[in-house]
Formats: sequence, C-alpha cells, structure tokens
Amino acid sequence: MFVPKITLFVLLVGSLLSINVHATSFQLMPLDKLVEESSSAAEVVLKEKKSFMNKMGMILTDYIFTVGESYNLESGDLDGEFLKITMTGGTVNGVTSFIDGAPDFAIGEKSFLLLKKVESKIYISNFTMGKYKIHDEDGKTVYVSSVFPYDNDIGQVKKERMIDMLKMKYKITRVPDGEPNFKPAIEGKIARGLFTKEPNFEKRAPAQEDEDAKNGENGAMAMWAFFALFMTSGATIWWKLKKGVST
Repeated sequence: MFVPKITLFVLLVGSLLSINVHATSFQLMPLDKLVEESSSAAEVVLKEKKSFMNKMGMILTDYIFTVGESYNLESGDLDGEFLKITMTGGTVNGVTSFIDGAPDFAIGEKSFLLLKKVESKIYISNFTMGKYKIHDEDGKTVYVSSVFPYDNDIGQVKKERMIDMLKMKYKITRVPDGEPNFKPAIEGKIARGLFTKEPNFEKRAPAQEDEDAKNGENGAMAMWAFFALFMTSGATIWWKLKKGVST
C-alpha cells in the first residue's frame, strides 16, 4: 500500500513528540518521599563544567560544584574539595547531545540538591526532581523545585522545613567552618567542623560493671573471712597459753 511522504512525515513527527512528552513527564511525589529516597543533600554553586566523549562515543559532562552546607555527604564523596557529578549530555567538537528534561546548571548558579549514592558514585536523586533553586525572600531562604515550582508541598520549600526533614533522616552533618552545627542526635554533644559523626563513648557495658561489682564484693568477703580467721586463731592461742600458765 502506497503511503504519501507527507503522511510518513506527520507520523514521524508525532512519534517524536510523544517520546518528548514521555521523557519530560515527572511523577509528583511528596517531599518526605523525595528526602527518604535520597542518601545525602547539599547547597552547591556550579564552579565549572567539562564535556567529553567516552570510549563508547557517548557525550558526558562533569559538573564541578563548590559545597556549602551539606548533610550526610562524606569526605569520600568529594573530589578533593569539590562535588563532581557526571551526567549524560553536553557539546564536544560541535556535536551536542542532551536528554530532554535533564537538570541544567549555569556557571555560578546556586542550587540545593538531593543526592543519591549508587556504587560509590554520587548522582542527583530522582533526576531533575532532586534539584532546587535557591531563592532569598524577605531575608529567608527558599528552595524552589525545578520541576514543580508551584506545587503546595514540594514547589517552594522553606529552608527550615527542609533541614528539619533532613535532621530526621541524616546523622552526619557538614557545615562551613565557624558556623554552629545542628543539634546532634545524642544529647549533650556539641559538634563543630567539617565532618562530624556520632561520638564513640568509652563506657563499660552493664555486664562488665556487674562483674566488677561482683569482684569487689568477693574481695570484701574474703578480707572479712581472713580477719575472722585471724581473730579466732589469736583467741585460741591466747586461751591455750593462759591454760598452760595456770597449770
């Protein structure tokens, strides 16, 4: 059956449009689920980006971020002092490759990222859903979703709310030098510095304490038994000596 070329063109364009719509559609999920599915988070500023072609001919881009406040991000997750995230897409030798709907960053842009570690590598959790733009409104910091900026739950999240949720999930916290850390999970611990973890208290176990107490009691009993034996022996010798003198 003969199919006109114009029909084939329309079908081709329609299929491409349907692919694009599918590629750019995101499933809305609540903020607590977004946080739960992440493994760390950080406020970052894009320092530079480098595109390259790998051995398979794929174009990739390394995004190099300076890190401000971060949560559950360990020193081993960083490339020196910077956070490096590699994503598909970029331009190499005039050839551009991209994924429709992928997160985009401009040099100097401030972002808040929900991150996910997979096989020791760091990625943006839930793709573009994990990227928030940082805005200051009336002296307060607000994280604005790159995908659903007008959603009541995840669209514009106050920093205080986000931090409260992060504190419930993460136990390792990084802050810039000189700034106070979050209230730790263990009461009484004051944490400062780049990377702080829960302290390891050198405290004897209850069983060890009971054993020490038992040993102390046994020692006291032995001392009193020896003292009683000494007194009994002394009294016996004194009685025999007295009887001998009387005889």
